[in-house]
Amino acid sequence: MSPTVADISEDAHSSKSPPVPTGWTAGFTDNNNAETMLNYSTGLTANLELTEDGGSRYIFSSGKSYYLWNTTSEDGWRILNAKDRDEFYINVAKGKGGLELEELPDFGSDLEG
Repeated sequence: MSPTVADISEDAHSSKSPPVPTGWTAGFTDNNNAETMLNYSTGLTANLELTEDGGSRYIFSSGKSYYLWNTTSEDGWRILNAKDRDEFYINVAKGKGGLELEELPDFGSDLEG
């Protein structure tokens, strides 16, 4: 029996949503582990939106904002030019320079000795 995959590649309310950006995946077999890791790393309630194919970056939403997290560098950013899923798909698809980012504060720095 294969695991259930949540497919969010198309907005249920619109047949004109942009496609998932090349190099990213929007279908997940188990996003609970990733969401827990993102919550632990950033302090934000994370709803996983995209994972980089063969990479270490995740895009997630929390509240009305979208965020980018790099698990290798443990750095994160709030995406400033994405008000909804369609807009962030379009901007991610533009590649380097397509996203306006604001660096997240170091959430875990107060835990280090």
